[in-house]
Amino acid sequence: MLWGHVVAPALGGSFLFDLIVTISTGCLLIGSGCALYPLGWDSEEVRQTCGNLSNQFELGTCHIGWAYYCTGGGAAAAMLVCTWLACFSGKKQKQYPY
Repeated sequence: MLWGHVVAPALGGSFLFDLIVTISTGCLLIGSGCALYPLGWDSEEVRQTCGNLSNQFELGTCHIGWAYYCTGGGAAAAMLVCTWLACFSGKKQKQYPY
């Protein structure tokens, strides 16, 4: 959030820009957490629970729950919404002389 407040005034910032930067940063952090999560599957605790077949990106006899997929899907959906909002945040409405 701090990054958005530093950059936004230099770019003629607005509340929408701050919101997009904040949500995008959160999405990137959540997405990277989901991508790095399987690196811990070769720990001793996971091998005791899921069998000796578990390794990085191979869970052995265990299965990934629905919450992991919902987290990744939610981060991807929020990133798409931020991209869509960023396309329209700089456009101004036309002024009609009525």
